[in-house]
Amino acid sequence: MVLHGTLVLILGGAGGLGLWLAAQAGAGLTFLLFLVPAVLALFLAPPLIYRLFALQRAAYILRRDGILLYWGLRKEEIPIDTVQWVGLPARLSGKLPHIVSGWPGAVVGVRKLADGRTLEYMAAHPEPLVLIATERRIFGISPTDPTSFIKTYERLAEYGTLTPLQGRSVFPTFILSRSWANLPARILLLLSSLLSAGLLAWCALLAPVYPELPLRLAPDGSALGVVPGVRILLLPVLNTFFYLVDLLLGLFFYRQTETQSLSYLMWGASTLTAAFFLVAVWFLLRAA
Repeated sequence: MVLHGTLVLILGGAGGLGLWLAAQAGAGLTFLLFLVPAVLALFLAPPLIYRLFALQRAAYILRRDGILLYWGLRKEEIPIDTVQWVGLPARLSGKLPHIVSGWPGAVVGVRKLADGRTLEYMAAHPEPLVLIATERRIFGISPTDPTSFIKTYERLAEYGTLTPLQGRSVFPTFILSRSWANLPARILLLLSSLLSAGLLAWCALLAPVYPELPLRLAPDGSALGVVPGVRILLLPVLNTFFYLVDLLLGLFFYRQTETQSLSYLMWGASTLTAAFFLVAVWFLLRAA
């Protein structure tokens, strides 16, 4: 968590500093170089933030009626009567497949086994791993004390239960598809995406056409100084930051029925922000 949090802070600071320097720089290569940290932060920070969130709420829960695995937005609820065994990788016939992602704190990914089953990693570190085997899927997890985890499962399995829990698998993509199936949510998501894409395309077309553009206006609408036209690309970069934040927060709040209203608020704010940026570009062009 410290590693991910530090990287997020570094990316955020570098992105903010890059935007500020780009706003002060002239046209040409210098402006584009200063813009690079901001663009990198836009695309690299969200995955790191999600991994930080996944680590914070990760849990492996053993119960008499089943095993519950939580990793970020990923949920797996395994009925106790469908678990074939819980043990170390040595119990698996054949060699353990190579881990897709061995990033510290995010050993995740899906691999196919020789017997046709799927091996899914939901772990914080590659060793030591504990495997939970079912008929169709095997889960690789990293409990703090593997030996105690295995012994606890064996003891609970001996007790048995007459009411095993209902099996359930929830994937992050399921949250997006569920929100997309909702008409108001779909309209807001579509509008914010289209407006953000339109803003980016418009500014990209304007940058080479206008050598100079104002980025500040007086109360009467007149220009307060002009800057190189390429600086107008700062607007879609800023808007993309707000778009990603609102999108991810909206998906997070959409998980629970009682917080879905906050999702509409986030996606509505993203739509409104993109619309404000588009109107701002129009006013800047009028004053140019």
